[in-house]
Amino acid sequence: MHRQIHINRKLLVAFMLVLLANIAYHVDMLGHVAYAFERGRLRADREHLTQLEDSDIATVERLSHAFSVIAEVVKPSVVNIEAITLDRQLEQFFGRPVPKHGTGSGVIIDEDGYIVTNNHVVENAKAIPVTLADGRTYRAKLIGTDPGTDLAVIKIDADRLHPAQLGDSDRVKVGHLVLTIGSPFRFGHSVSHGIVSALGRSDVTVDIDYQNWIQTDAAVNPGNSGGPLINARGEIIGINTAIATESGGHQGVAFAIPSKTVRYIANKLKTGKRIVRGYLGVAIEPVDSKTASAYGLSEAGGALVSKVSKGTPAERAGLQAEDIILAVDGERVGTREGLQQMIAAVEPGTDADLLVWRNGKKINRIVRIEPQPEGFSPTGSLDAISRPDPAENDDETKEKDNQISESSREPRSNHKRFDALGFEAATVSPMLSKRFKLDKRVQNGAVITWVDPTSEAYAARFRPGRVITRANGRRIRNIRQLEQALTAESLAKGIRIRLTLNLRGQDEDDLLTVLQIR
Repeated sequence: MHRQIHINRKLLVAFMLVLLANIAYHVDMLGHVAYAFERGRLRADREHLTQLEDSDIATVERLSHAFSVIAEVVKPSVVNIEAITLDRQLEQFFGRPVPKHGTGSGVIIDEDGYIVTNNHVVENAKAIPVTLADGRTYRAKLIGTDPGTDLAVIKIDADRLHPAQLGDSDRVKVGHLVLTIGSPFRFGHSVSHGIVSALGRSDVTVDIDYQNWIQTDAAVNPGNSGGPLINARGEIIGINTAIATESGGHQGVAFAIPSKTVRYIANKLKTGKRIVRGYLGVAIEPVDSKTASAYGLSEAGGALVSKVSKGTPAERAGLQAEDIILAVDGERVGTREGLQQMIAAVEPGTDADLLVWRNGKKINRIVRIEPQPEGFSPTGSLDAISRPDPAENDDETKEKDNQISESSREPRSNHKRFDALGFEAATVSPMLSKRFKLDKRVQNGAVITWVDPTSEAYAARFRPGRVITRANGRRIRNIRQLEQALTAESLAKGIRIRLTLNLRGQDEDDLLTVLQIR
């Protein structure tokens, strides 16, 4: 009995060994089959690749070769800049000057050794070592800076230089292929590529007045500042100046100063001239399709005048609030920032011909441009809404003001809620003036007391404490006049209403805006 069991165990072990060997064999066979299949697929793909060589692959190779040629042409024009400044905080700690080394890039613009870079690269530098593509190093002299555009010109005494060729940034289109060369993270003369992803970018949160930048997705990192943005012809179409990032490095959004601006500013700085910009004396707002429709224009564009300052070239030329400036000296105004750039570029003391849209007609106004006043900034005087609103600085006040006003001391007949637009307003009164800290000179109008944060009014920059002074061109002195202007007929769906707001609590109008019932 025991012998029989022992024999059975041997047979079972033998069976298992045969079974495992069979499985291993078949697994190996499956592996061989899979390998053969993969080998066959790769052979077919290789044959397919060979068939594509004269068409698709050749196109890719030509593009790759073009990138290589462009890089080789432009590289000798690009320099690495090391800006040495003194760290004052560490100087107080160590009792002696402590050098701080920054890095950036620059572009040689002529054979005399002038180099254009960013102002923020060389600002406050005590020494500026420059390294060329061939390894030669020189100490550069600072010739001039323009913080308004973030441009600077430095100079080296050197021979055998290879100046870059500046292109026409006005011909750049979204989608164009571009290259950048610079010294990201101190890795000199690194090349990256991408496309132009947007034009005329402004409102980037950096302390630079004149932007209107070219946006690209090419890899731009710290150290690329001052380096070139290059088109497919090897021309410099921009100088890299800023990136949008949450990590401190490349995240696909970079900005370059257009070569048109670079050429103008660099030529001025090279001659030692101070940059003097033109001044018009207006506050302006953008004209989107909604605003254009409200004023009878067929398309968006231009800049809406919300305020004409007293004693300015604009006032002397007869410009008025609610004028829309369409062109300057025959050149179309595309955006508010575009007008700022165009007026700034006009030589003070010369005349500019403004094409203006007023009351449904085009008229011309000749204005004698003056120099900008001391301390002027287009993000301040020209852009009234950039100034802080006292009612929005205090979180506690803001929380209270975004509630429906139910003051027992303020009669409800003095209030009117416009549900279709999403706000409530009341006639300016001593109590409301005190509550919203209005200037004593503001005696008339309808002060906004509540705004629905999801409404059209909120999107149009209505906020508690701002005063409505005009509606569709009519002067508003109290809530009753505002009710008359915003009748049921005028609030019909799709109708656009032009409103003027006083933002700063003074006896001046600041903002023209358009509301529309959706």
